[in-house]
Amino acid sequence: MSISATREELRILLASFLWSQWAQMGVLANTERSDRWAADPEALLLLTFEVGREEPRLFEEVLDWLIKNERLISVQRLRNLVRDDADRALVEAVLGWLGERRRRPRLEARNGTNGTATDAQPFFRNSSLPVTDPDPAFLAQGLLKPRFEPSAKSQAPDLLLPITFAFRLRQLLGIGARAETARVLLTIGAPRVNVQVLAKSTAYTKRNVQEAVTSLTATGVLFSFEQGNEQVFSIPRDRWAQFLELDQLPTQQDWPQLFAVYRRVLRWLADPAREGLSDYMLSSEMRTLAEEVAPDLRFAGIRTGPAGSDSSYFEKFGQELLDSVPT
Repeated sequence: MSISATREELRILLASFLWSQWAQMGVLANTERSDRWAADPEALLLLTFEVGREEPRLFEEVLDWLIKNERLISVQRLRNLVRDDADRALVEAVLGWLGERRRRPRLEARNGTNGTATDAQPFFRNSSLPVTDPDPAFLAQGLLKPRFEPSAKSQAPDLLLPITFAFRLRQLLGIGARAETARVLLTIGAPRVNVQVLAKSTAYTKRNVQEAVTSLTATGVLFSFEQGNEQVFSIPRDRWAQFLELDQLPTQQDWPQLFAVYRRVLRWLADPAREGLSDYMLSSEMRTLAEEVAPDLRFAGIRTGPAGSDSSYFEKFGQELLDSVPT
């Protein structure tokens, strides 16, 4: 499979997945899915920003959703999930755009490049149309994106659905480490979890998580144990389920790690410098990429085969990534 074919198939799979997720949370779209997992709002946004560079309608409908529902989103956590400069530019461009429509201090963009239309890169990768009226918030981050008028058709999420569990906990516990810690403990497939795992899953610092578990433990809604030389935590899921009037708690996926891999791979595949590489060189570079993203894949429970040294590794790893996209 060629690099362009792999990139296109991955883009299509991810776009379909993202549409199905946002449709369940209030974006104007149709879906027959009713997922039992709890979405990670900020991780989902970051992946949407990247995939949206080749899916204009998806990107702009999610911006429309943000105008209506921005109070449910943690700006701090969104920034915590940033992995590189490409992530940072996307996040700050969207926050700047949102801040122009919702005048709140927390929505002010950071680290703008103060770029001009002549040195900015096109935001939509698959469009050759000239941008005569660039959006200033995106231009400030070096991205050339045309202005648009939001559809104003997005709805508030239904907080009783499993997929919107994070939003429901934020309404109860506030937007911050306590709500994310509770979400992970209530949905993770492990009876006890330490602070290090909670920090990776919540995208907050160990200090923030420690403060959260201390607060929750003090109120009697979280239990603390000594296991070996470390402190671990569990939560009375039956009591929480009864309180929330749920027959079954949502399940957990390690979205931040998995989605970070997808963003990294999409950008790697989009680099035009790789189009002319031989199979051997392409596989060699793919092995390097695979080694770099392996820790995130392992944390997310995705197993890939050994790197090997043959020239077909690009195709093997590419297919493993395609198979990992949730369906």
